[in-house]
Amino acid sequence: MLFSSLLFASTASATCLHGLSMFQKRAEVAEGEVKLSTFGYGPLDGPFNWATLAVENEACKAGSKQSPINIDESVTVATDKPVLNIPEQEVEFENLGTTIEVIVNGTTTMLGSEFQLVQFHMHTPSEHHVNGEYHPLEVHMVHQGVADNTQLAVVALMFQVSSAESASIIKSLSSSIPAISSPGTKTAIPAGIDFTDVLSQIQASDVLQYSGSLTTPPCAEGVTFMIVKDPLDISVTDFNAIKSVVKFNARYIQNTLGQVNMLEVGNLAGTAQAMKPAPKAEAGGAKANGTVVAAAEMTLGQRFTVTELHGQPTAIAAVVVARKRKY
Repeated sequence: MLFSSLLFASTASATCLHGLSMFQKRAEVAEGEVKLSTFGYGPLDGPFNWATLAVENEACKAGSKQSPINIDESVTVATDKPVLNIPEQEVEFENLGTTIEVIVNGTTTMLGSEFQLVQFHMHTPSEHHVNGEYHPLEVHMVHQGVADNTQLAVVALMFQVSSAESASIIKSLSSSIPAISSPGTKTAIPAGIDFTDVLSQIQASDVLQYSGSLTTPPCAEGVTFMIVKDPLDISVTDFNAIKSVVKFNARYIQNTLGQVNMLEVGNLAGTAQAMKPAPKAEAGGAKANGTVVAAAEMTLGQRFTVTELHGQPTAIAAVVVARKRKY
């Protein structure tokens, strides 16, 4: 697995790692205290500089399969949806300084294996985009393999602000948010968390699967993401309460999986070696042999199909008979 770099992590309190048994020894703190994250989202402690904060964060600047990404048609639908079994239990609600999270135990069957749910935490706004659209809130349900604890999987839930009431997972903790408004604080939720709406949404929605990385330091790769495509609801009041505590904690969108790290893209920006996006077809372009071509690129005698006239969709066969000269 690709988690060998994680085993040496001294910043084991990082958001996505918090609560995982293979890191607990390094994350020991005084009993009853909450260990705060050692990174952030500002100019010098944020994603652009995470690799500077600790040597084990090398993947943050060099990894080629980093998360989060834009979920588009290249990301496949999972053949088997995760099956969650979360018993009723009292849970602990904590403020890590970079997010708020709930420590909860459960078992999830996915990827042909059993995983232990250890915690879920929040990102505002969403880290992943779905077909270019971001959401106000994303919840990561972090799992660790039962037979092999180096296997990590994250079930990601998207939320949209709604005039309706919040989904049950949010309603269960909303009244406890004031108790953890300051970093390093925690509180118990004796009644636990109601996952009814989460279970229903997983069954109703497509679940999109890909292999990426932790979205926080050390950004280690090999993490399986299961993105529940359709969003759950969160009320305006609950969203504003969460946002006021969590603030901004989303890593920027990463490059296409397998491509060069975005920090390298930025490093080359403005140079002769800069990596440029693929050209986009101009508005009012034409199709030649099934390919959209800008008018300026067409040649005398070329046959094409006009796809738009006066702002209206159309399909008219045509041929270039002359090109306007520039004087």
